[in-house]
Amino acid sequence: MRLHLLRHGETDINAAGRLQGSTDSTLTPLGRRQARELGIASLAWSPSAIYSSPLSRARDVACQISSFTGLPITIEPRITEMDMGALEGVTIQQMRDGWPDLYQGWRRDASSVTMPNGESLGDVQQRAVAAIDEFDERYGADDTVIAVTHNFTIRCIVAAVLDLPLANINHMDLSLGSRTTITTGRRGRRLNGYNAVDHLSPAIRVGY
Repeated sequence: MRLHLLRHGETDINAAGRLQGSTDSTLTPLGRRQARELGIASLAWSPSAIYSSPLSRARDVACQISSFTGLPITIEPRITEMDMGALEGVTIQQMRDGWPDLYQGWRRDASSVTMPNGESLGDVQQRAVAAIDEFDERYGADDTVIAVTHNFTIRCIVAAVLDLPLANINHMDLSLGSRTTITTGRRGRRLNGYNAVDHLSPAIRVGY
């Protein structure tokens, strides 16, 4: 199986510099352009199936892909974004000021932190990898699957594939509208590409 993990496009919360986590947010005009170009690019990937996080910013991208490919969308809750709990919607500066110990712990070793009333990276990795395990059982070597998901979710999956400590994921950048590709074959899972943005026009390639 070839699995394309797509990060959604820019949202109003991204653009405001806030942590969005499991908060439902709206794609900005830039985010909608990124979603459309992902939809166009998906034609070249010849997908067999489309999965999406239940959050609307991911579903909007999946709908674009569905409109170009004609494939239905399956909602997969286990690939939703990390629940940031009490930190949903706050800025990094507000995190520093209001939760200084949590901020320092996150910077030092993100895997050691559980968000107040939310999740840890380990929680995210466990549920997301369980979903990928089921994809592997469901699809064959020649199938291509698209999963529209989120920043921390993708990085946690990649860490599992590469057997990297979750403490290291703060060293991984992941752009909005990017594509990360994992294949499963006789040698197990392999990372074939990370944070690719070649399918987007240069003017709409944005970090965060």
